[in-house]
Amino acid sequence: MKVYKNFVSAVLVTAAFSLSSVSIANAGFYDGKDVTVIVNAGAGGGLTRNARTLSAYMKKYLGKDTNMIIKNVAGGGGVKGFNFLTEKTKANGLTVLFGSGQQMAQLLKLRSVRFDFGDIAFIGASESNYITIARSDYKPGIKKASDILNVKKMIAGGRGTTDGLGIWARLPLMILGVDTRYVTGYLGQPKLNAAIRSKEIGLLATGGIGYFAFYADTIIKSGEAIPLYFHAALGKDGKYSDAGGVFGKVKHFSDFYKETHDGKLPTGPLWEAYEWLSMYNTRPFGMYAMKAVGDSRISELRNALKKTATDSAYRAAYKKQNKSDPNFLVGADGEFLMSEWKKISPGALAGLKKLTAKKKKKGGKKKK
Repeated sequence: MKVYKNFVSAVLVTAAFSLSSVSIANAGFYDGKDVTVIVNAGAGGGLTRNARTLSAYMKKYLGKDTNMIIKNVAGGGGVKGFNFLTEKTKANGLTVLFGSGQQMAQLLKLRSVRFDFGDIAFIGASESNYITIARSDYKPGIKKASDILNVKKMIAGGRGTTDGLGIWARLPLMILGVDTRYVTGYLGQPKLNAAIRSKEIGLLATGGIGYFAFYADTIIKSGEAIPLYFHAALGKDGKYSDAGGVFGKVKHFSDFYKETHDGKLPTGPLWEAYEWLSMYNTRPFGMYAMKAVGDSRISELRNALKKTATDSAYRAAYKKQNKSDPNFLVGADGEFLMSEWKKISPGALAGLKKLTAKKKKKGGKKKK
């Protein structure tokens, strides 16, 4: 009897060990792990909201009981987030960055840039429409979009000299020939919202989610401000994405320009810079990881993002936030965003440099 009991015990132990081994073999790398999602913008804005929504759905495709934790690292127009990713995190697959790509910062070799795109893997990115709005009581009065051409000097606000919102605020004004004073330091849409309401600034740019979260049903609806024109992603086919009526009757900037300039498009370095930025600076909902995490982890992240992008519940949540459908480029489909940005015309490069040049103080010294 004792021999039989020992035999049964041995069988049970062996079976338990075998089941345990199968369980371990079938366990995914991300099962039960925390994944940090660096967002290279301030909390409360559209980028962070999109990061939270994406993470809530993507974690289930990464693994069982996987958790994704948002960490905001704002500053430098998004540069600080990439610096943090490359300098302060371990390349173990448990940290990704969600936010705006920094092709322009890398291209211009800004002093604040300490990362190298050559070390960063592209997971995927979704495009966004941006829209420029202005206070309607800004002198001499902006009651319709074309009135912006009558403004002698506009005060525009943004995060910094290279961030997307600041670019879409002031670059079109430069193309239109409107003298502009640009005020920086508004780290996030809540700060910009407060600034335009208090009349610190007269004009700003925002993404679609920020527009509907902060402005459409408030100062736009009341007539305190009006939308001027929107900006969209430029595809490799040379066509701008169709906003699908997201902003009502508001026109794309190129159409607005033609309407106010005898049907002609602008030319010159600033316009070439606008087209380059429309290609590489209009996909802020991007996910990146360090290449050093290895092909296996990168593949898992890409697969999880691809499944998330087609998840009907996620798509519905995204559309509720952004008033448009997600349009993700995942993996190889978006690799051109990490490489072809270097193929820039001399004119476009000159336009970018003019856009980001720091003004000189009296006496000839540049502002620091």
